[in-house]
Amino acid sequence: LAAALSPAGWAGGALVIVSLLCLVLLGYVGARLGGAKPARSVLRTFFWGLLAMAVTAGAGGLFGAAI
Repeated sequence: LAAALSPAGWAGGALVIVSLLCLVLLGYVGARLGGAKPARSVLRTFFWGLLAMAVTAGAGGLFGAAI
């Protein structure tokens, strides 16, 4: 949906932003349901999600995959 609604050429960036926002939301909800500190959970899911996307994009670029 993010890719379909974003302007041409911005689909990749829109997907990254929407994915990170969803991860932040899931980190917050998970922390609240589990009785943990939300800020710490949000930062953890944001950081590791961003790192995973960067590594995946790097591997795709290294092997010549279309990103």
